[in-house]
Amino acid sequence: MGQSASPAARRRKKLKRFGWQWRRNALRRRTDVVEAWLGLITALTLCLTPLAGWWAGQSVDRTLQRVVRTQRTERTLVTATVVPAGQSTGTATSGTSSRTKSVDPRLSDVLHWTAPDHSTHTATVPADLEIWQNGKILLWIDHAGRLVPPPLDGPTATTHAVLAGTAAATSAAGLLVITRQVLMWRLMRRRMASWEREWARVGQNWGRMGAGG
Repeated sequence: MGQSASPAARRRKKLKRFGWQWRRNALRRRTDVVEAWLGLITALTLCLTPLAGWWAGQSVDRTLQRVVRTQRTERTLVTATVVPAGQSTGTATSGTSSRTKSVDPRLSDVLHWTAPDHSTHTATVPADLEIWQNGKILLWIDHAGRLVPPPLDGPTATTHAVLAGTAAATSAAGLLVITRQVLMWRLMRRRMASWEREWARVGQNWGRMGAGG
């Protein structure tokens, strides 16, 4: 009963099998070399996908941070007061929609505010544009006094940039893997076609093998 191979011998055998496509031998075909190069290029490119994601995230972050600074200079936070129901005109400024006063005052309010140019405005303001702070109602407006959504803040911009970078890296890796699978499928078809041609050529003399013919 033969003894099993030692661990060192098994490691040498594994190393000998690994990378056989790169060594000259009678079994190596052109498709084997192409497959080996394809695997190497795929592995190296996959290592670069985090760098691509980082670059995409940095680009998005720089763009969004410029948007943050621009919106901060174009928008102003002002204090608004609730207009009593009997005095409300129901006139809406640009950027707001006129709606009927709701029973719940947090759904919409008729508010009055003064713009930086000292112009006064009264409009029905949706609750999602109101900021309640220390018992006061604050609104974001532009230089003309029109209601605008809150400006983008830095942490939100950074979060969007991180998500964009992650999505870019994931998409690049997915596209790379799909491309490799398509190339491997075409390579396998060529390999199978080559095997069929060689089998057909060998099969012509198969019946006479060992018969002395």
